[in-house]
Amino acid sequence: MKSESDIAELLSKGKSHEAMNCIMLQFKRFVHSIAIRYMRDDEDAKDITQEAFIKAYQSLNTFRGESHIRTWLYAITRNLCLNAIEKKKRQGHLTRIDTYDQFDIPADEQTDSIVMKSEFSEFFADCMSILPEKQRETFILRHVEELSYEEISQMLGTSIGGLKANYFQAIQKLAQYLRSKDQKEHI
Repeated sequence: MKSESDIAELLSKGKSHEAMNCIMLQFKRFVHSIAIRYMRDDEDAKDITQEAFIKAYQSLNTFRGESHIRTWLYAITRNLCLNAIEKKKRQGHLTRIDTYDQFDIPADEQTDSIVMKSEFSEFFADCMSILPEKQRETFILRHVEELSYEEISQMLGTSIGGLKANYFQAIQKLAQYLRSKDQKEHI
């Protein structure tokens, strides 16, 4: 895995094809996970992932390194997803986008593992559905994607203080929700 400075060096030497291969290998899972969260359909997410890398490759010569590659790819992917969602809305083909039930599960996994993942994805969807969009997005980027507040701030164009507040509020809401859910199960 090459560092961002290694990729920047490849770009400065005019080796954009090699740099793009490194970017795709390093960030394919990241871009796909963003796309699937927005699109809620694996096929749509795969299409968006491809589009994101095509768009990134086409604009690779304009990437100045002022932000992290991950931040740049997030912005590209998010914009493509929002455009695709808007297009689906206009066409009347929008499915629910507030659930988290699409996970790419390899076919060779055992049934118990699939059931556990399915149960977890339902539980996770249930938890995420209580959060407003900004809190949900901040929570996922911070907790699931393990991004720094600085990276999230660049991606979303929000202040670090605002992000920390969103994250804290999300944690509080989730904790309250889980406590109430636990109490209901013990009744």
